[in-house]
Amino acid sequence: MGRQNNVSAPLVSLILVLYNSAEHLEDCLHSLLADALSPPFEVWVVDNASADNGAELAESFAARASHLHVLRNPTNRGYAGGVNSALPYARGEFVAVLNPDSVVEPGWLAPIVTLLQAQPEVGAVSPLILLHTDEEAGLARINSAGQNVHVTGLGFNRQLGRPRAAAGSAPQPVSGLHGAAFVIRRSLLDRMRGWDESGFLYHEDVALSWLLHLMGYELYCVPASVVWHKYHLTMYPEKLFLLERNRWALLLTHLGGATRALLAPLLLFTECLMWGFCLLRGPAFLHAKLASYRWVAAQAPQLRERRRFIETLRRRSDRHVLRRLRWNYEWDQFFSLGRERGVSTRQPPGGLPVRWEIGE
Repeated sequence: MGRQNNVSAPLVSLILVLYNSAEHLEDCLHSLLADALSPPFEVWVVDNASADNGAELAESFAARASHLHVLRNPTNRGYAGGVNSALPYARGEFVAVLNPDSVVEPGWLAPIVTLLQAQPEVGAVSPLILLHTDEEAGLARINSAGQNVHVTGLGFNRQLGRPRAAAGSAPQPVSGLHGAAFVIRRSLLDRMRGWDESGFLYHEDVALSWLLHLMGYELYCVPASVVWHKYHLTMYPEKLFLLERNRWALLLTHLGGATRALLAPLLLFTECLMWGFCLLRGPAFLHAKLASYRWVAAQAPQLRERRRFIETLRRRSDRHVLRRLRWNYEWDQFFSLGRERGVSTRQPPGGLPVRWEIGE
């Protein structure tokens, strides 16, 4: 099982959020508990009211590893909400967030922690995330070397599909974190009152990245830190609804009105792209896109309150934040999604616990 990591004060608190994730969890936990090269860490597995046996599986691992703990939420709080559930118990100076369908390489936390300790202006760091399907085939292609966060709120996988060598070896500044795996300073999560969970699922990594830029911090990817992820670029109506409603919530809360006015031509162009994509994919996508507008309108009071709070955290102007973001689109990712047909292979059986048809 590897080192048991029995330390009174772990340097890193690692949080995994489960929702019907049992089929992937065993590989993930094996890789974490076999890691004897990372700095001292603890693991918190948070189950979001799953219908499978993921929580029981995690508890069986916890019985053999004193630094692994399991929390059960009575309801599904979403990805960021699941992370927030563990924060009152987490003791680390840094918080690592990891998808349960990921496998870590031994020592993956060490280069990230080293950079964070050496550079206080860096708020959070992504590892190099590689495609798990390529690992099985003896290859190494990139899922994400951080994210490219676009000025209109879109998030793209940075260097998706490129050979591992394309990421280089030196730490590099990036415009966004990838939600599948990243490490953030606990003090920053405390200042922002936890990770914003109002979006429930999808896009919360883009919003977190934008907020960290706004707060005056830099983001990095550290290629020496490696995580393998069971990822496939795909889209389905529920996912599009969540992505689009949360993207517009970000634009309304993290940008000033004058900045949105200046970006209006680009925002309009992006809307045309999204509507064109939905038209290509069919009626369900069109309904999901329309429902995203209804959700944003219904959330207007909460979004105004969120905007007021974000302004209390602001240390950079919109102009300085936009300089750190991307102005070009990742057309290959657009085209790949546009060519997709039929039901997504990644669409959860029974769908997601959201009602996008009526924008709830």
